[in-house]
Amino acid sequence: MTLNQLECFMVLAQRLNFTQAADDLFMAQPALSRLISALEKELDVQLFYRNSRSVALTPAGSAFFKECPKILDEYRGSVVAARLAQEGYRGSLSLGIMRDTFEPKLSEIYQQFHTAYPQVSMMVRGYSHSNLLSALERGEVDAIINYMPTPTATESPSILLHKNHQCIITSVDHPLATRGSIQMEEVKDEPFVIMARTASIPGHDFIWKTAADAGFAPKVVAEATHVPVLLTLVSCGIGISTLSDDMACLSQGKVAFIPLPGVPFANVRLMWKEDNPNPALPHLLDVVRSICT
Repeated sequence: MTLNQLECFMVLAQRLNFTQAADDLFMAQPALSRLISALEKELDVQLFYRNSRSVALTPAGSAFFKECPKILDEYRGSVVAARLAQEGYRGSLSLGIMRDTFEPKLSEIYQQFHTAYPQVSMMVRGYSHSNLLSALERGEVDAIINYMPTPTATESPSILLHKNHQCIITSVDHPLATRGSIQMEEVKDEPFVIMARTASIPGHDFIWKTAADAGFAPKVVAEATHVPVLLTLVSCGIGISTLSDDMACLSQGKVAFIPLPGVPFANVRLMWKEDNPNPALPHLLDVVRSICT
């Protein structure tokens, strides 16, 4: 059954006259008769009583006529839904973030996106750093929020969300805890707790590179697989470490964050793939740009 057949049936059911219905539909009366006969054959029901003098709905035709507005409404609703989905105003998208981290701009991005595009659901998924990049490459997520240095031309396109200051973190009763700032070379004799590289490539590599730039290799006494574990070990006085200042909210005041001046910022970027086909993604990028630029 086609939409044209349905509309022709409804006009004839209202007119109960083939000639008048054909005129309303701008078609020849024989063509309308053939169309209705084909519809009856397809449905395997007789819709009209008809003879040379009159046309009337059968009980089946009356029942079908009552349902036609619902069918048309559902059809039109389906067309609207398809167009909204094609234009990215309905559907879903997924955003990958590093697990065990706090991203202060995410709530603003989420709220503004939901307000502007209420029929697009945003799913947020947490990954380790290495799996985060893999998820983007595989197309498992549409975009990711990633801690990274300034991107090169060969990397995925990105938008800078913000820059985080790097800090030395210690227990609150550590002798260095009250310092307003500190240089990396001042902690060369301290024991370090570091993130395992399998959990956070940027966090792990940052300590080793920054220590090397300061002329020493850190004395690693423990590794953590999650940021809360790292904060717990540091709060217990097992060692010191480094984290960006946006993680301070996770420490509940049990860890001191001491700025490292002169150390490169941790750039936090939204990244995506140029060939991503999700029509909702450009809307997310527009929202992020409006917030961050």
